[in-house]
Amino acid sequence: MKKCKIMQRVRIGLGAFFMCTVMLSGCASETKQETDSMAGGGAAAAPAVVEGVVTANDTAMRRLTLRELGGDLETVISYDATAKMTDKYGEERDGTDIEVGEILEADYEKDSGKLLSTSIPEDVWEYQEVGDYQFDSAESSLSFADRKYQYSQYTLFSSDGKAIDMMEINPQDVLTVRGSGYHVYSVVKTQGHGYIRLAHYKDFIGGMIEVGSDMILPLTKNMLITIREGTYKVILSKNHSTAVKNVTVHSGREVTLDFSEYKPADSHVGVITFDIAPAGADLTINGTAVGYSKPIALAYGVYQIQVSMTGYTTYTGTLDVEEPKGTTVRIDLVEEEAEASDTTAAPSATGKSTKTSPENTDDTQTKQIDSDHTITVSAPQGAEVYLDNVYKGLAPCTFTKVIGSQTVTLCRDGYATKSYSVDILDDDQDVKLSFADLTAKEAAATASPATQ
Repeated sequence: MKKCKIMQRVRIGLGAFFMCTVMLSGCASETKQETDSMAGGGAAAAPAVVEGVVTANDTAMRRLTLRELGGDLETVISYDATAKMTDKYGEERDGTDIEVGEILEADYEKDSGKLLSTSIPEDVWEYQEVGDYQFDSAESSLSFADRKYQYSQYTLFSSDGKAIDMMEINPQDVLTVRGSGYHVYSVVKTQGHGYIRLAHYKDFIGGMIEVGSDMILPLTKNMLITIREGTYKVILSKNHSTAVKNVTVHSGREVTLDFSEYKPADSHVGVITFDIAPAGADLTINGTAVGYSKPIALAYGVYQIQVSMTGYTTYTGTLDVEEPKGTTVRIDLVEEEAEASDTTAAPSATGKSTKTSPENTDDTQTKQIDSDHTITVSAPQGAEVYLDNVYKGLAPCTFTKVIGSQTVTLCRDGYATKSYSVDILDDDQDVKLSFADLTAKEAAATASPATQ
């Protein structure tokens, strides 16, 4: 009887122990689930980070679009007054102040796409007011400030907050360039170019035109001059006659200068024959490449000339034309290997109508004529075609190939004038160019009249 009571107590004790174990286990399970639940709902997710170029800033919707550096992945981020945004000096600013082309590092909430903060990365550089530069499409390089940088298919080219093609940037434009290391990630056109069309100036053809202090060109028929936006004094000169007008040029617009009220004095033209050795050397007059297989008619005046050929010392000098009769100018280049005591390259002239003297013209850009090949502009059909301000005909048209960096300008009545920068290679091939259709002018976009 006593043994039975002891066994019964043992069974009761074991049962109680088993029940406590089950209850504790359930409590532990509930505690773990609650902890897991707290861990999943209470901890804030880490912000996402993107470093890229601003390709758009919708200030009305307050949204930024950033393209990753060196790639095409774009991220759209919304911003409001709670976001902390700083400029390159660390000063706070509003999101509406962020410009297309800037390079930013942005922290944002990945789920909501809300911007938390932006800053300018320390390794990012920026050059403003870049007006002296050179693109080389063959090696995808941009040179300025005595350095060469690389651009790529992902580099942003923009103007007025919109993406443009690299070919739409003209040497007359002023740029802001941003990048990191030797890589260019954005090129923004901050000052553009417009066009000056000359009218009723046939009596000055063969003379010279000066636009401001930096541009001097020979006057030819149907001239359309591409020039940086701004206000200029324009001077036409021939013999002893001059015509002067002031003009204001706006970006992307064409203005006409009418010189019908000006009459030059009697025409004075000299005929010059160039005898240059070795054969095949290149000749430029006032920076324009010219062929010299036949005599050249030049209006009276002083001209800058340059003769160059690979392996020979370049000759630079001035040519003073002051008599109408035919004159021969001989220029002999000296091989670069020759000793300094050898004869120096110098021209000689038969007659008194030409005078030459050496002058430093290193800044003159020489363009080589390839008379064996041509350039054809096929589109847009019916548009006037200009090559470096010189009229070439109506598209489709074909003309002699000129090697080097060129500006092709297209215009047509009722349409906005457009220019493109092209690199013409010395590859013994004909060049075929085709451009997009011109955009019709709006009534409000007609050019402003010139001021006198």
